[in-house]
Amino acid sequence: MADRDKHPYKEVRVESWEKLKLYAEGHGLGNPDPKEWNRWIFKGHACEEWKLSTTLERTVHERFKLDLLDAWKWERRLSREFMRKARGFLSDPPGDTDYMEWLALMQHYGAPTRLLDWTYSFWTAVLFAVEKVKINDLNEKKPKSCAIWALQIDWLRERVEANVTELRELLKKGSNLEAEINFILKSQAKMNTPPGVWPLNAYRLNQRVVAQQALFVVPLDVTKSFMENLCLCSGGHQMISRHLIKIIIPCSEKIISGCVKYLYDRNLTLATLFPGIDGYARSLGNHVLLPHRFHGIGDDLKRPWPN
Repeated sequence: MADRDKHPYKEVRVESWEKLKLYAEGHGLGNPDPKEWNRWIFKGHACEEWKLSTTLERTVHERFKLDLLDAWKWERRLSREFMRKARGFLSDPPGDTDYMEWLALMQHYGAPTRLLDWTYSFWTAVLFAVEKVKINDLNEKKPKSCAIWALQIDWLRERVEANVTELRELLKKGSNLEAEINFILKSQAKMNTPPGVWPLNAYRLNQRVVAQQALFVVPLDVTKSFMENLCLCSGGHQMISRHLIKIIIPCSEKIISGCVKYLYDRNLTLATLFPGIDGYARSLGNHVLLPHRFHGIGDDLKRPWPN
């Protein structure tokens, strides 16, 4: 369990491959009701030490040591630059005012954005966590672990609506995705920008968002870190720890091999999550743990390469 003086979330450590499969169904985690596990979203990290932060936050503050107070300016500058020049590379670009779709494309291609990508699929998050990890040596002094984050989105929405009057009044008028997006993206640089994080997708979803069952979680105030936004709208660390769980997965041979084989048998690989040859090529490395797929191939040195 988490040390709540240090972390505003619950920590659970995976003890075996069987335990991970139990957690995948929402069992054994304490707070969440397994019947409501489908209202949680998940994020995989290849290193348990990584924190929840956006690429905009990491670029402005962590990489270039600039003050996050200027993050909203850089968001506008970089978004404008991308929107002006990316059209030449895109066969079907978003419209001029489809701002969330533009941000999703920026995230898709690796540009810094305020979007933090999550998925509705626990096992998709597991794939992102384990896809490149190195299995620990038996005599390793400090064994490595990866992690899965789980976040309850209904609680998240309720907390933000309770704290952000303008957004709550907007939602009372009925579902209006464009108004939601405009409120969140255009509130920057105004006095008293409200803190919080909000689940959001563009109306038109790109291939990868569909394949990964993805959902973005967006900080309302980019002059604060993602975790600051979450903590300031949550009602305290104890409240967060009942709705944000970090599941730590040791990089043991048994657990990682079990994950890779389980995911492959269900056709959940980088080839399916990243449609195209780039995703397929990235998926090949994990085949080393699937020798049964290559029966008789590579054993006869007299056969012509690579047959």
